[in-house]
Amino acid sequence: MPLAMADAPRMVASYEQAQASAPEGGYVVALYADGWDQYSKKLAQKLLKDKDMQEALADCAVIEYAVPNLSSEASNKARADKLGKLKWVGANTYPAFALYDKSGRHYATVLVPYADRKDTDKIANQITKARESVTKQNALLEQAKGEQGLAKAQTLGKAAVLDNINRPDNILKMIKEADPQDKSGYVRRLEFNVHNYAEGTANTKDWQATLKEVEDRIADKSYSVAQRQGLYAAAVGLLRRHGSVADQKKMLRYLREMKKLDPTSPLGRSADHAETIWFSQLSLVDGWSPGVLPKDDKPAEIAGPLPIKAAGTYVVKFTYTRGSHQLVVKGVRLYDGSRLIAEDMHEGTTGIKHNKNEYTLEVPAKVKVPKLEAIFHMPQNRDSYGTISIQKK
Repeated sequence: MPLAMADAPRMVASYEQAQASAPEGGYVVALYADGWDQYSKKLAQKLLKDKDMQEALADCAVIEYAVPNLSSEASNKARADKLGKLKWVGANTYPAFALYDKSGRHYATVLVPYADRKDTDKIANQITKARESVTKQNALLEQAKGEQGLAKAQTLGKAAVLDNINRPDNILKMIKEADPQDKSGYVRRLEFNVHNYAEGTANTKDWQATLKEVEDRIADKSYSVAQRQGLYAAAVGLLRRHGSVADQKKMLRYLREMKKLDPTSPLGRSADHAETIWFSQLSLVDGWSPGVLPKDDKPAEIAGPLPIKAAGTYVVKFTYTRGSHQLVVKGVRLYDGSRLIAEDMHEGTTGIKHNKNEYTLEVPAKVKVPKLEAIFHMPQNRDSYGTISIQKK
């Protein structure tokens, strides 16, 4: 059905003109490039005429603003005249739609990325969700005015963490005043920045202490799903850079728990990819990868099935396929159960160039329970992938 006139967005020339219409739905500034992006204006104006967008912007006053390529005193004055008391927010890409509630508070900016330029319904849906969230947010802020202490902090916290919109100004201060001991958990949630851990994973000296702090935060249900996923990623990063082969089970568990929290999120989707790359077995099937290379020179078992049964001469070959670092092998040992029956201990390398990367095992008799171990020397630089083969001469 066509929109009723009362519901349709009102196109206005300025904030001053918008005020006269007293828009119940608030204000929308349609931002597009002032000539320096030839498609921006055309696309913004096309979107504003679209049925889905008109429904999403119902009861709003819409102001078009052409963003100059370079700011000047004159352009800043012209912008102030057009936008009045509406805060200038700009955007990373254009066109974009800056959303303000009826008090003039900016609560969201919806971008129109290149990939979505033909999908008008996606842009309209984002605007609709943001408008629904701000309505809920304002209701929570009004509710909090009649509350005290922990109850007030919890209501304000809910208003601060709604999806699709910005948190209200000064809300963190208001929560701290209502809940000085942070019993609600919203203060630490709002102040938390996972990048502090992510940036520290590469160089931290006392990484075990950092890992303990990250693990404690993972267990704290005050944090959002996205924050906890970020914490899992930081924990995996710490173990990946500083842990040993013995930490692989914990690292794998963290990846799976990270995925379980939200399988469709970017971090949730990346868990399977990381598991495939980092946790392939050191084996004839999977070869080697960074996650399975030990940081010390302790022997690492090469999983089978191994084609070593009858007596004879076998050649074990390591062949680099990709990565920033060559593989350094110090030797290979073959056991029948727990009994050593053959070995070739020499240092070889395989990378862009190969040097002594084949290991010969003279097997004197039939092997009942073959077990093959390799000794590597990769204490720091382990970005290496490759294949392992066994051939009988």
